[in-house]
Amino acid sequence: MSHQLGRVVSQILHRYFGEIVQNVGYDLFIYGGKTINMIVKTTGLPRTQVIDSLRTLLKFDLATFESTDVFVNYKLLPENILLLIRYPRYLLQMKSKYGSEAEMLVEELLQQASCTATVLLVTVMSKNKDDKEKNLNMINLRDTFTSLVTAGYIQQAPVAELREGSDIPTLVAAETKVPEFDLRDLMQAMTSNLADVKDNVYWKVNYDRFHLDFRDDVMIKAITRRIDENAGELMRLLLEQMYLSSAPWAPESTPVPAMDVRESARRIADKPLLSQHIDQYLKVIEENGAEFVRRSGDAGGGQYSVCARKAADQLLEALLDHTVTERLGSKAHRIFRLIRSKKYIEEEDIQKNAMLPNKECKELTYKLLEEHFISVQPMRKAASAGGTAKAIYLYHVKIHEVAHTVREMCYRALHNIISVGAHVRQSHARLLDKQRRVRSIVHGMRIRGEPQHNIDDVLETLTPPELAAVSAAETRLRTLAAAEIELDRALFLLSCYFAYPR
Repeated sequence: MSHQLGRVVSQILHRYFGEIVQNVGYDLFIYGGKTINMIVKTTGLPRTQVIDSLRTLLKFDLATFESTDVFVNYKLLPENILLLIRYPRYLLQMKSKYGSEAEMLVEELLQQASCTATVLLVTVMSKNKDDKEKNLNMINLRDTFTSLVTAGYIQQAPVAELREGSDIPTLVAAETKVPEFDLRDLMQAMTSNLADVKDNVYWKVNYDRFHLDFRDDVMIKAITRRIDENAGELMRLLLEQMYLSSAPWAPESTPVPAMDVRESARRIADKPLLSQHIDQYLKVIEENGAEFVRRSGDAGGGQYSVCARKAADQLLEALLDHTVTERLGSKAHRIFRLIRSKKYIEEEDIQKNAMLPNKECKELTYKLLEEHFISVQPMRKAASAGGTAKAIYLYHVKIHEVAHTVREMCYRALHNIISVGAHVRQSHARLLDKQRRVRSIVHGMRIRGEPQHNIDDVLETLTPPELAAVSAAETRLRTLAAAEIELDRALFLLSCYFAYPR
């Protein structure tokens, strides 16, 4: 694990859980796995605080443990910690696909890490029962929860079991079954103490299901930009067919009969051109679809496979091109693409094909080499009679190594963004807190229907200089948040690439 990953993991833990959990988590990251006594010794924290921190990390699935006959070893899960910055994307996905009720359910479940269905529904209902704009009711909330479980966005949490002769529990994956709710029990739980609820089945968010949606969206948008909207819709149909017969993260799907794709296209009313010219679109997406789809047989009018690993490769190359362009400029990008397309190329040939002045071409090539975007392989030509062997240098791109380099850049940039954001919040903490209180009071007044002049009086407690300072801070924080989301998108593409063995 890299130094940059440790820095960003430490920053994320500090932002979401505080300094104590940050110290324990970073200690686990440095040493790999440790017992409680070793953590207490190296961090200098009280044993109770270390235990509470480990409980928090385990609850949110940010750490795991391995038990032996002698001790319990705790280990950090950095990949899961990075998912904390992806929570806004999860909520946006829920709101766009299932509405605000699904967003509220997933948000509450993310905050609690895991809880029973009864507690989740009652908590969401209690928090929003006075909000007339949302107009929640228990029946719709229950049906939405059932839909999310059926679609796989929410799954049953692992169950702790004790092995014979051991006092240390083992987490066992539980099979997710769609729950059945009695509305009367839910309404009774609204008026009673949640501690008395007998429901003992715990639920958690299934991150993998969201990641499949993100991957599909990227592939569909890529095909849409490359060809048109009908081709993007065809890509969506092929992905749906893939899930029926293949593992979701399979490198290549089992062949999908064109007949099934045609049948699915006929059911789409708002895309008449797709159903009329389905064969032509299949041919176009096969030949010009960046190798996302390939024809794998001719039986039944043709069979097509979705090449997820090849799609990950192509998306990674697009990300690398964009990174080189943003970091070193369009001319460096031209050289980078030239070297990648030629596999191996001499420096003189780069200057001839890149159509750049020799001096500028050499400078950009050396910059690419210095930033580890390209590599050089020295070779020696066979010596002529009576002469000495001549050395030549071949430039080439090691995609796998460049992907690691770009991931380290993303970690470093993410650490800087989080650090700057924390500094901005700390510098304007008093004003931001005052504005949050004012907004909360105003929101409550509007819900109660109080007159506008009373609301204006509360709003005027923020002076014009304070409003200007808060506005500038919020603008900068929004810019940082947008950059954080874009970095997360890049890290997601990189994780898709590394998910497949090379």
